[in-house]
Amino acid sequence: MLINKQYFYTYLALVQRDAWVIRQRLAHAIINATVRVLVNVIEFGGLFPAMGVPQDLIAPLFVGSIAMQLLFQGMGFGIRTLFDIKFERFIDYHMTLPLPKRWLFASYITYFCIEAAIVTLPLFSIGIVLLSDSFQSTTPNYPLFIIIYLMTLVFNGLLFLGLSLYYQFDWFMQNLWPRRLTFLLMLSPLFFVWHKAREFSPKAALIMLASPLTYSAEGLRATLIGGSEYIPAHLCILGLGVAILLAIGFTARGINKRLDPV
Repeated sequence: MLINKQYFYTYLALVQRDAWVIRQRLAHAIINATVRVLVNVIEFGGLFPAMGVPQDLIAPLFVGSIAMQLLFQGMGFGIRTLFDIKFERFIDYHMTLPLPKRWLFASYITYFCIEAAIVTLPLFSIGIVLLSDSFQSTTPNYPLFIIIYLMTLVFNGLLFLGLSLYYQFDWFMQNLWPRRLTFLLMLSPLFFVWHKAREFSPKAALIMLASPLTYSAEGLRATLIGGSEYIPAHLCILGLGVAILLAIGFTARGINKRLDPV
C-alpha cells in the first residue's frame, strides 16, 4: 500500500486541529491582511508613481513585494516553531504520536501553507483590483500561478522549519538575518526586475539565479503579468523544485540534529 491509512488519518487529525487554531486566529489574520493591502496600495499606487517610478514597473514590483511577504510569513512560522522547541515543548507531544516524522512535519508545512495563503491571497486579489490601472495589459496564467504560489509556500515553510530546528535559539535570533537571510533577500529581484539586473550586470544576474527567491518572484510575475520580460514559468518551476528538494534535505538534517541527536 502506497499510503498507510493510519498515518494518513492521524495526519488529517493534526491538520483539522491546526485548522481549528487558524479559525481562532482568523480575525487577526484578516485585519493583518487588510492593513497590508492598504499599505501596499498606497505605496505602489501613490508613492511610487509620485517618486517617478515608471507605470510599467508598478505591477512587477507589487508582485515582488508579495513574494517578500511570503518570506516574512515563513520567518514568523520559524520563530513560533523555535519558541516551542525552546520553551513550550508541545513538539514532545507530537513526537509521541504513532506517526513517522515525515508525516508529522508534513502537517507542520500544511499548517503554514494554509495560514500564509489566508494572509497573502488578499494581497494578490484585492491589491490587483485596486491597482487595476497597472495590471491592464497583463495576461495571467492562473493554473501556472497556483503551481508556483504553492511551491513558494512549501519552500518557505520547509526553509524556516529547517532553520528553526537546525540552529540554537540564541544563534537563530541574533544571527539568522545578517548571516543567512540578508544574502538570500538582497541577491533576489524582489525590489527590481531580473532582466533589468541582467542589462546592468550579466554576472550579478547570473549569481541571482542561485537564490530560490529569484524563481519565486519571477515566477509569480511571469504567471500573473505575462510577457517575455521575466524568467519563463517552467524554468521557475524547475528552480523552485530543486530548492524544495534541498530544503527537504536541510530540514531532515535539522530534525536529526534537534530531535535525534544520537
